[in-house]
Amino acid sequence: MIRIYYIDERLDDPKKSTMRKLGRFGLAVKTDYKKLHSRILLWPFSPLFLTQKDRNRILHSGLCVIETSWKQIVDRYSDIAKYSRKLPLLVPVNPVNYGKPGTLSSVEAVASALYIIGESAQAAELLAKFTWSGSFYRTNEELLKAYSGCKNNSDVESVQSEFF
Repeated sequence: MIRIYYIDERLDDPKKSTMRKLGRFGLAVKTDYKKLHSRILLWPFSPLFLTQKDRNRILHSGLCVIETSWKQIVDRYSDIAKYSRKLPLLVPVNPVNYGKPGTLSSVEAVASALYIIGESAQAAELLAKFTWSGSFYRTNEELLKAYSGCKNNSDVESVQSEFF
């Protein structure tokens, strides 16, 4: 089981925090940005996409996401996150950003990363905690399968251009 971490910026409505909910179920651990170390940080402003090449690092060190609204994000992570990766475009099903490509909730982001690196069972376990997430995999199944075969940024960009 891959260790899932989150940094809580506390800028969002606590009732909508997907990572806090996962934390209550023992499926994610709150951490501090100073403890990123060698973990992969899902960061939408990273120059690199998450690919299969990141699997070993994630298996060894874990996966981290920032629980916040990207409209309010603090820039400090771009310099701190040595191993930051962005996700390719996917379609969210969360109630706040339903159908707006690229605006995933934190749990959708983490589940997507897990699917891409071949950990679909753990991704499904995380998503199962949210009533609205039942259609996430069905909506993105073709994309997730295509992205999971990508080995580098140009492969990801190629897949994105096919779908978007």
